[in-house]
Amino acid sequence: MDLSRLPLSGAWTLAAWVLAVPLLLAAVRRVRWREIAEGPVARVWPAAVAAVVGLWSLRAGVGFPLVFHLSGIAALALACGFPLALAGGAVVVAASTTLFGVPWSGAALVWLGGVALPAAVATLVRRFADRRLPHNVFVYVFVVAYFGALAASVSISLAGTALAFALFDTPAAQAFGDWLVVLATLAFGEALLTGMFATLAVVYRPHWIATFDARRHGLRP
Repeated sequence: MDLSRLPLSGAWTLAAWVLAVPLLLAAVRRVRWREIAEGPVARVWPAAVAAVVGLWSLRAGVGFPLVFHLSGIAALALACGFPLALAGGAVVVAASTTLFGVPWSGAALVWLGGVALPAAVATLVRRFADRRLPHNVFVYVFVVAYFGALAASVSISLAGTALAFALFDTPAAQAFGDWLVVLATLAFGEALLTGMFATLAVVYRPHWIATFDARRHGLRP
């Protein structure tokens, strides 16, 4: 769900910026830029960010304010890691805001709900799998990539519909009924796209995926 279409009040907008700016700065500080510049992520990250911008530009709407698009943030978090996903997501939000002419005042909310939230959910799923499940390619593709992306997309949908219901008097039957049917369908598309990306990447270019260790996951001896 495109959260930039939600007309927030000044207090909510300020609260979003107060929360988003420190989180983004903390993420940028955690990135080991010198190490990244010497590894494959230096090439993967710009390409991944550009791909996510492309996904965000393919959008559709079913009445105001339900505008939706594929996210790609879960795949970005898998490919580059959580801190770089947050930093790259900020670039995506800036590009999307500029391209579609939406108010910059809502950029913080878009980053929080459309980048930080799904990246965190996808990362939590990955960490759970690392700690509780066997380390193999099957688990990485179907649990970490597919289910992680599904959960991340659902989190965006729930956050958007909850805000629309709580702040803009959207009927519950519409927000949690009609809208979630559309957004749930989109979530399966998001999961399928991320799962396909992960499958191709771990087989042909495993070094492109920062969160995948070919030896640990049994792909190489």
